Amino acid sequence: MAVICLAIIGLEGWRDWSERKQELSRIESEMRNLAKSLAQHAEDTFNLADAILVDMVDRIEHHGTPSEDIAGMEDFLSDRIQTLQALKALTIYGEDGFLLSSSLPGHTKVNVRDLAFFQHHSASSEKKWFFGPIIRDPLGSDWVLTLSRRLNKADGSFGGVVQVSIPPRYFSNFFGRFDLGSKGSVTMVSATNAQVLARFPYVNGVIQASSEWLKSSYGLRAYVSPVDGVARLAAYQRNHVYPVVLVAAVSQDEALANWTEEFQLRSLGIAVLVLIIAVLGWRLAQELRRREQVESELAVLATTDGLTGLANRRTFDHRLETEWLRASRDGTPLSLLLIDVDQFKAYNDIYGHQQGDDCLRKVAKVIADAVNRPGDFVARYGGEEIVVLLPNTDEPGAAKVAENIRAQVEALALHHEANAPSYTLTISIGSVTQAPAFDRSHAGPTELVHMADKALYQAKQAGRNQVAIAKAA
Repeated sequence: MAVICLAIIGLEGWRDWSERKQELSRIESEMRNLAKSLAQHAEDTFNLADAILVDMVDRIEHHGTPSEDIAGMEDFLSDRIQTLQALKALTIYGEDGFLLSSSLPGHTKVNVRDLAFFQHHSASSEKKWFFGPIIRDPLGSDWVLTLSRRLNKADGSFGGVVQVSIPPRYFSNFFGRFDLGSKGSVTMVSATNAQVLARFPYVNGVIQASSEWLKSSYGLRAYVSPVDGVARLAAYQRNHVYPVVLVAAVSQDEALANWTEEFQLRSLGIAVLVLIIAVLGWRLAQELRRREQVESELAVLATTDGLTGLANRRTFDHRLETEWLRASRDGTPLSLLLIDVDQFKAYNDIYGHQQGDDCLRKVAKVIADAVNRPGDFVARYGGEEIVVLLPNTDEPGAAKVAENIRAQVEALALHHEANAPSYTLTISIGSVTQAPAFDRSHAGPTELVHMADKALYQAKQAGRNQVAIAKAA
């Protein structure tokens, strides 16, 4: 039963573990696909912004637009991005860093000479876009992402910067459209310095992300968030065009909620099943033990005399047959003592059957104590007769044992009014010894009993309370 219970628990545990791994694989696949989609969305957004920048650079450089004309382009710039929710402002700065024109009118004397995107373009003649770090918007107080391109004069010298501002909240709002549970999160991280560019849900004061996200182009990672302490399973994807990494994460507890609920229900069911099996097994084991005990007791009762506690007649017959065959095979002598309580019928008549039974028990105990070799055997033969089987014992040895038994019974000094002349309880013993391997004059073990009975009769005729030894015919 214990093996069955352990097998059930082991198989169910293996199944639950396999299902958990499958569930985690499914979640990881979903997170990986989501991270790829988010990275593609970010790329599309930046491509859109860059397309506007390329168009503006082309208009200004190839048409040779003077500064005074650029200053009047506010309406044009506003029209270019007013339908694009991802873009906050389109701005043109002069070679000195001062604002020339913006889609957000009303700003004057704004200078970006010290900002990263302006310093990059003023120092580098490269015409490629520049993705700057998150900064405070020069035209406001909000945090913005910047994408910019260099403006060149007709002679190729630095002529200013065209820059697009992208509010991080746009990405945060977009991230919020995905159902990642109450504890899920999506984060955009700078691939340059692991700076957090946008996050949903927004957490104030989160500036830096783990550098683990920058070690490879994509991957999966289980981690405990330093922001809120939630254990999450995340997939990340680095964009191959722009220096951003998108991290999509879901709470492990929420992601595995369905599996956990099913696991708990199955575990409860298995626990009940195992408990039932264990209880039934315990009861069955108890019943088997009880049955074994009863069978053992019955086996003892079937081979034991209920009054004296000695072996019964049937057990003696079987033992005699066995010892006879062994003596015949080994060539050893076999002796038998047949013991009878003198005048036992008169003892019962005088003292009563209860006293007579007590007398037999005392005599049986004396005989059993006197015969103490492992191979010796004592049994109640019938009525007041007790038989002793002595394997590998010659005639003098048997006579010595018989005399010892007779003397110890007499030493009990039990009063027996009908047993004259001693008026004490005594026994008579008939002893016989045969060597089955050499003496072929007798048919078998039953003849041994017959000879012992004759010797016992002789002891009775000779006056009782003595040992008579049977002689070969």
